[in-house]
Amino acid sequence: MKKKDIILIIGLLVVIGIGYFIFEMMQGEKDVIEIYYHNEVIEKIDISIDKTYTFDGDYGKFSLEVKDKKYHAVNVECPNHDCEKVGWVSEGSSRSIVCIPNDIYVIQAGTEEQFE
Repeated sequence: MKKKDIILIIGLLVVIGIGYFIFEMMQGEKDVIEIYYHNEVIEKIDISIDKTYTFDGDYGKFSLEVKDKKYHAVNVECPNHDCEKVGWVSEGSSRSIVCIPNDIYVIQAGTEEQFE
């Protein structure tokens, strides 16, 4: 093997290693959702942990139930309850939960650029 071949192989291994590292980092965010209030992240939630979270919004309380890597709005204090009508959102879904009266929205981590 020539010196150029060895350098090429090492370069390819480095690129593959960096690509794998970036892929693993992106996979780590897959189970995380972000809760926004007034366009600022107020909480990051791991949806692999079953729990109900409650937040204070502009209109009243907003609760989010997380179960089996899915989540949905429950017991929300707002006039129309449209956020509850969204239903269960699964891991990796492109759907978001938005409660306009409370100015709270819930999205998958890493997708916040769609709300800017």
